[in-house]
Amino acid sequence: MTHTAVPLSAPSRAPQHTHQPVWARWGGAGILLGGALLLIATVLEVPLSDELIPGIFSAFAMFFLGSIVVLAVAMIPLAVGDGRELGIAGDRVVGRFALLAFGAVFLTNQTLYFVLTYALPPIGDNSGASLISGVLGIAQFALLLTASVSVVRAGIATGAARWALLALTVVAVGSGLVAAVSDDLATVTVALVSSTVSQIVVGLTFLAAGRR
Repeated sequence: MTHTAVPLSAPSRAPQHTHQPVWARWGGAGILLGGALLLIATVLEVPLSDELIPGIFSAFAMFFLGSIVVLAVAMIPLAVGDGRELGIAGDRVVGRFALLAFGAVFLTNQTLYFVLTYALPPIGDNSGASLISGVLGIAQFALLLTASVSVVRAGIATGAARWALLALTVVAVGSGLVAAVSDDLATVTVALVSSTVSQIVVGLTFLAAGRR
């Protein structure tokens, strides 16, 4: 008599479903979309430095304002998840607060820039507004650094995603300093484009890392 070997368990042919945490899916998508919109706005803004061209300005305003709103809103799922799952900073209160506060300060600072540059008539002395913008800029970077360190320590994100915000912080600070001290339009544009491209990379990294 011969016996036919029967495997103890047959390999499953069922499709493997991937699960993406809210911080990866919506936070990553928001950062990706916001960075892409901001990249387009940055390119459109270049010719506006010489002349306010109505058609280009309208497109710039749409992409710029849209980008800062999307990026600010993306901090919400990134920070708090959806109530069932934690955000990328886990249960670290400081990290969650820093992410939400960064979104609010970023939105405020960029809106102030748009209003002062394009919405108000030129004024002789704008030192007060420049001081406010400078303070907001420093707060913005400090909050992003705090959030980035909290994300690393929380360990919710793994691999490249764990370090992505910290890398973005370094690029953002460097590009911000270059843009602040340089009078050369090409140099400033390259610095700003580098920052927006970094945002896009972070968004893609989050989206990829959330699949498991």
